[in-house]
Amino acid sequence: MGAHGENESMDRPRLSICFLFILSLITPQPIFAARCSDSGNYTTNSTYAANLKTLLSSISNSSDLNSDGFFNASIGQNQDQVYALALCRGDQEITSCRSCLNDSSQAITKECPNQKEAFLYKDECMLRFSSRNILSSMDDGLFAMFYNLQNATNPAHFNEVLGSLLYDLREQASSDGVRKYAAKVVSYTSLSKIYGLEQCTPDIAKLHCEKCLDDAINDITHASGKVGALIIRYSCVLRFEMYQFFQLAVDAPPPPRSTPAPLAPQSPPPLSTGSTGTLRASLLSCLHCFNKVNKAVN
Repeated sequence: MGAHGENESMDRPRLSICFLFILSLITPQPIFAARCSDSGNYTTNSTYAANLKTLLSSISNSSDLNSDGFFNASIGQNQDQVYALALCRGDQEITSCRSCLNDSSQAITKECPNQKEAFLYKDECMLRFSSRNILSSMDDGLFAMFYNLQNATNPAHFNEVLGSLLYDLREQASSDGVRKYAAKVVSYTSLSKIYGLEQCTPDIAKLHCEKCLDDAINDITHASGKVGALIIRYSCVLRFEMYQFFQLAVDAPPPPRSTPAPLAPQSPPPLSTGSTGTLRASLLSCLHCFNKVNKAVN
């Protein structure tokens, strides 16, 4: 449940398709996904449109990005007020961070040209805007889940190693007072490794970051034994692969250890049937696209 309480969490627009499962290849492939909410529209020449344009154009040049790669701000008043939140992946240099957010600021209004709320995810950054206050509070919604079709050769051992990695990353990311980011590589066999990354938006509290990442770890059970997965929640991201997809920090201190339980398969949760929206995803291959409610676009 988000910081605004149960009622607001229930009333907010939810992702209309439940999961989008994606085939991920051995080598990294660019990921692009955007969701347009149907919670409301604006007209091209409206004050809301002007405020949105002003806010989006200010993101990539903001000095706020220098410390933690994070931006959150609002502009306007009453029904014309726009809130925006942007986050670069924790390993990104400021130049690539600004470049990603500049591209995303232009792409999000092309993908969602008149919607008052939208979310866009790329490998290096994510961007969100809304007519409601989305700042400094956890949003417990699931945006999308992608997983690799390949199975681990020893699923029980893989899940044990992965479980330890993911819970270590959760503790490290939630305890990071600046970026709320953690990345790590561990050995799975003598010849293979698992690369993991977890990150929360820096504006949420440690407990909320832990809760968001716990939910993301639970989402992984739908892909138990798979060698890669990406979970995108509105307030956090989790990803693991058997190839390097992030920049390794040479001088990063070792993360604290915890004593997690290994991941175990569970039954999928009930499918959401909330208000509709549109998800667009652009990857190399799409395995399944479940259209349990009205609108889904590949």
